[in-house]
Amino acid sequence: MKFWLATANPERAEQFFAYGVFEGVITNPHVVAQESRNPKEIFADLCKIAPYAYYQLHAGEVRDMLREADEMLAIDPDKMRIKVPATRNGLSVIRQLSQQGLPIMATAVPTSTWMVFAVAAGAVAIAPYSGMLQKRNILSKMEGVFAMQEIIDVQGYDVEICTGIYDATEIAVYAANGIRSGFIWEKDVESYLTQGLVDEAAANFEGDWKQIDAY
Repeated sequence: MKFWLATANPERAEQFFAYGVFEGVITNPHVVAQESRNPKEIFADLCKIAPYAYYQLHAGEVRDMLREADEMLAIDPDKMRIKVPATRNGLSVIRQLSQQGLPIMATAVPTSTWMVFAVAAGAVAIAPYSGMLQKRNILSKMEGVFAMQEIIDVQGYDVEICTGIYDATEIAVYAANGIRSGFIWEKDVESYLTQGLVDEAAANFEGDWKQIDAY
């Protein structure tokens, strides 16, 4: 399972990429706005640190979304990745960008049906918003994600779901159900990557190391 770091803060990104578990950076407008800087400057810095960096387009007119995509991709064509809200106009943008050979992630995808539309438009990655269904007491977030993965498997789609991880215990459950990618919020990284049992096991050898170091 691949992990993405959900942050737009270059300093924190540099700190957390040192842990060696992250594929790249993934952002949304909220985390970008928190930085209070020009997005182009933010992503220029992120591309110096991360192998890949996802930027989410405004949901608007097709021509405006395509222009925004071109401007952001120009920052670093090899590292920049584009997330497109799967509105009706967004589906058109996904089609046009994917026809350029770009690997596009569809975001704000609440249902399995909408995932099928996004894949038909050319998306190769899906950011599920099944939490919207959970808030409306329709379906749990995990059930929504698993339903999408089941369709991917049955149809043989070359598509990857990238789901948000909201508790470290979710990781093994998602992995066991075929989910190949997830993102971890910046605020959760240190707690998720700290496991008391591991630290305890490592500490059990301290006496042995002291004896070894004495020679």
